Amino acid sequence: MFFFSTDYLLWVLLPTILLTGWAAWRVRSTYGRWSKVDSGIGLNAFDFARRLLDRQGLTDVRIEPTPGQLTDHYDPRGKVLRVSQAVASGQIGRSDDPARGAPSVPSGNLSVAAAAVIAHEVGHALQDHQRDPWMQVRSVIVPAAQIGSNLGPWLVVGGLIFQIEGLALAGLLAFGAAVVFTLVTLPVEIGASGKALAFVEGLGMVGERQDGARAVLKAAAWTYVAAALTAILTFLYYAFLVFGRRD
Repeated sequence: MFFFSTDYLLWVLLPTILLTGWAAWRVRSTYGRWSKVDSGIGLNAFDFARRLLDRQGLTDVRIEPTPGQLTDHYDPRGKVLRVSQAVASGQIGRSDDPARGAPSVPSGNLSVAAAAVIAHEVGHALQDHQRDPWMQVRSVIVPAAQIGSNLGPWLVVGGLIFQIEGLALAGLLAFGAAVVFTLVTLPVEIGASGKALAFVEGLGMVGERQDGARAVLKAAAWTYVAAALTAILTFLYYAFLVFGRRD
């Protein structure tokens, strides 16, 4: 079938696998390295999150645990910051062999990586409180993006198979909403990371520890860059299929 042609494999599927695989590896390796280094803050994950939230006047934001590894997130609908089990327990990468000779993480203390992740999510909570325009735009287009990412490709394929140009165009437009979502996500995530670095510096994480927090946040940002590039490549391929079939 044309949808699974050599062009699709070379221009969409292979780059997607390489981009997402590299981004995921970088996150895991960077987090693993800096999860072995004590942040020096002297708080556990939940106390640290509470302190950061309270310092920003976000006393109404609740903190809850959530299962999984690196599944931390802020829910603007419920005003809840969820901390993953891995970040809370420090199980990922915990070792007595610290990075660059920095002090290893004692039991119950917060690692540099965990502090960066939590501070990033507090950054999202502050964006929500300040009505960050990019975050508001992202929230508005979430339904259209979800529908477009799930339904759009099927409409494109269906329109091409049954030679219904309008259906294929509708699918392309629908998937376009998902592409816009990934692009709008970039300034939201970059903005939250910028706030996170200011948070941890204010609590005494400077020098090598601050460099580690920055490395973790940059690695995480690459996953969103990879998602955006993948979405753009896929959209361009769909557009090639739709408009190329007119000839």
